[in-house]
Amino acid sequence: MQKSLWMQKTLWHLVFFAVTSSTLVAPSCFSTICSADQAEVQDPVGSSVAKPIIQTGDRIALIGGGWVERMHNHPWLEMMLTLEVPGVTFRNMGWSGDTVFGDARAVFGSRPDGYQRLMRDLEFAAPNLAILCYGENEAHGSQAERDEFLKGYHKLVEDLKRKGCRIVMVIPRQREDAGPQFPNPRYYNGNLAQLAEGIRKIATDHQATIVDLQKLAPDKRFTEEGVVWNDQGYQEGAREILAQLGYKKLAIDRMLPNTDSVSQLRTAIQSKNEWFFHRYRPQNETYLFLFRKHEQGNNAVEVEQMEKFVRDGESKIAQWLNSEKWAPAP
Repeated sequence: MQKSLWMQKTLWHLVFFAVTSSTLVAPSCFSTICSADQAEVQDPVGSSVAKPIIQTGDRIALIGGGWVERMHNHPWLEMMLTLEVPGVTFRNMGWSGDTVFGDARAVFGSRPDGYQRLMRDLEFAAPNLAILCYGENEAHGSQAERDEFLKGYHKLVEDLKRKGCRIVMVIPRQREDAGPQFPNPRYYNGNLAQLAEGIRKIATDHQATIVDLQKLAPDKRFTEEGVVWNDQGYQEGAREILAQLGYKKLAIDRMLPNTDSVSQLRTAIQSKNEWFFHRYRPQNETYLFLFRKHEQGNNAVEVEQMEKFVRDGESKIAQWLNSEKWAPAP
């Protein structure tokens, strides 16, 4: 029995990290939410707060691993919130294989280097709201690794709050049973349920908002192998996030019959996100900033200049919303 569990856990590691290592790859458990078109939400200890967690003009950072990074290609959450909240803007800071310690962001450096990079990138991303999704990687780990993760998550939330960020913490969806050729997800999902309790406690300690996707559409298949979501999964996941944040009668439902409008908004958001991706993760940073900067380091100045194109992309989105009569009411 122990050997079988070990083999399942090992194979899950191989499947998960194989599909999350590439860049830009293509709920019965509902929180208690007040009902209104843009409703009040409840904090983790249950007291009603007067303002919605997402407010007019917010800059939202999406932070996490591969699930967040792939929102570049499946930007349903950004599309839906853009249609609901006036003036909201986004910075997708997802990084495949990342952890709350910034491991993937370290590139050739150490874990502290990765975390420092995340903190530094937050300076120019300048969010006042962070939507975090961690726990997918860690549900594969041992008890000691899961305990370490929760301590690190506590510190990350603490540091984000020091930077003036409001916090939304997304608990990942359970793994699908993808069939006998893939590992049984029972071991993983049991670990995830344990992590969810720890994440809830962190949210309570820091007065953060919880969105729980563990039981999202349990009878639907959003993946081929149990890990990487398809476009339908991202759309339904975005709907559930908005539902748990108190949004009803979504504007996206009025837009969906107009496929041209959907395509135009999606394309504009993807273009803007691509500019930001190159802004904070330049493809040739070894030559620009690291041990080969003596060869092309003079071009590093151009990376910061890409911020102009990110802001131009945001302006085009805002102009399109107004001209096409899709801008949300103040």
